[in-house]
Amino acid sequence: MGRKFGSIGLAINSHRIVITAQLASETNVIGAETVELHQRVLEIIKQFYASLGQSIPLEKQGVLVELIELIPSHAGLGSGTQLALALGTALSQLYQISATTQYIAEQLGRGTRSGIGIASFDHGGFIIDGGLGAGSSSPPLLVRYDFPQSWRVVMIMDTGNQGIHGKQELHAFDSLTPFPLTESQTICHLVLMQLLPAIVEKNITSFGQAITDIQSLIGDHFAPAQGGRYTSQRVASLLHYAQQQGHTGIAQSSWGPTGCIFVPNDHIAKQLITDLSHYVKQQQISDKELLFITAKVNKEGAKIEVLAS
Repeated sequence: MGRKFGSIGLAINSHRIVITAQLASETNVIGAETVELHQRVLEIIKQFYASLGQSIPLEKQGVLVELIELIPSHAGLGSGTQLALALGTALSQLYQISATTQYIAEQLGRGTRSGIGIASFDHGGFIIDGGLGAGSSSPPLLVRYDFPQSWRVVMIMDTGNQGIHGKQELHAFDSLTPFPLTESQTICHLVLMQLLPAIVEKNITSFGQAITDIQSLIGDHFAPAQGGRYTSQRVASLLHYAQQQGHTGIAQSSWGPTGCIFVPNDHIAKQLITDLSHYVKQQQISDKELLFITAKVNKEGAKIEVLAS
């Protein structure tokens, strides 16, 4: 209908990126646990100097970056965008370059499909973007709400699995059939006439049903690329069990494998995790690399602290 994609997202408090950056005689990265991560950080720094920092003299192009805390990669939690934005913002601050988060994202090649990572970096909260139009460089922010503070997200993480990413993700978009128009219209209706009113009215039952219905439509469309409605079969089994127990708000974050279940408060979140743990043992599901985490909304954007040398 003239626009591509469109995203619904929530900033949560369970995962975050913490980095420090300071000028140095040469570029060095400490705290990277893998060679892949080390190379990824160096590539982001290289992109910065080729774009935002292209006017910086070569002899002044040196930074020491320390990675203190990171979001798991390829878990559907937006780690790539948040890492790029954190680094891009830190380097812009170091070199006193004035740039918006959206501009930093564009220069570093982020936000080409979803605007959730950009908006959550700035504002936190519950976010909906408008997808990409013919002339869009990144999706525009349409809606930002304070998520009900008492609501919780029970996250099921399969750390032994990864969501689709990189070339595999590009291939998935190229190979899948176009999303049916009637289903796209259904999702738009669910978002505007059920999801958003439910947040305003703090009605988690209606909100949860909208999330479940949207996930069903999207998950089934992407099933050929990710092996089913959900990427991880263990996560799928647990989400199905939670749904059988009467829970709604059943979803997968992005390409997964992380699954999530929205519940009204912390007490129910704890009880649900207990029930899921019992189900894992009862069904003899391997609990190796399986994590249950309770998260709540992060209502704020990134925190940036500049220390004088």
